[in-house]
Amino acid sequence: MRFQDKVVVITGGSSGIGLAAAREFSREGAKLVIVGRGADALAAVRAEIPDALTVAADVGEVPEIERVMSEIERSYGGIDVLFANAGMSDCPPLGATDGAFFDRIIGVNLKGAFFTFARALPLFRAGASVVFTATATHARGRPGDPLYLASKAAVRSLARSLAADEEVLRRRIRVNVVSPGAIETPLTARAHASAEVRATVEGMVPLGRWGTPTDVARAVLFLASDEAAYVTGAELAVDGGLAQI
Repeated sequence: MRFQDKVVVITGGSSGIGLAAAREFSREGAKLVIVGRGADALAAVRAEIPDALTVAADVGEVPEIERVMSEIERSYGGIDVLFANAGMSDCPPLGATDGAFFDRIIGVNLKGAFFTFARALPLFRAGASVVFTATATHARGRPGDPLYLASKAAVRSLARSLAADEEVLRRRIRVNVVSPGAIETPLTARAHASAEVRATVEGMVPLGRWGTPTDVARAVLFLASDEAAYVTGAELAVDGGLAQI
């Protein structure tokens, strides 16, 4: 029960890695705030975790983030853990990418992460923990989704700078990054449902399998817990060795 009565906020918490983390935090006694865009998905979260406060919001929009933080302040007064996990990954072909899509993916993945942290900062209690979601392959070239990888590389860099911020250090707030590899989530459903793609990825991963959302969630809980009390500015890859070996 590492998170008994701790207020834990998860963006992108209604599916995939975020939902898996919500389940794990709930098992350890957390008071959960789950932020997501889909009303149906949030209703399913409430059915599964009745005590969770669910808030519908688009983290790509700053006023939406501010509304979420106001609701958290009214309901709980402060935040002990922030898992800034919301993101998008689909990328059109280069020639079909327009300015609106560019703004959208950078807006959700990078701008959303930055402003979620910035607007949560006044609510963080002393010793709070923040975990951002990046990707294990952000430092490698990969065809097909350059904006996704660029946005996640920026999130990794952002976390370093936020961890070094004077106020953050003075208040003993830790900032870390979890970087998943090939994980079976709704965002990767098209890939892992293809026998050919699935086999190709399994052949590339040293541990020989796709990861599960729970694999990543357990890493998030470690970074968020007092077990990682001497860890800040760090990146923990959960990728079966894909980008490490």
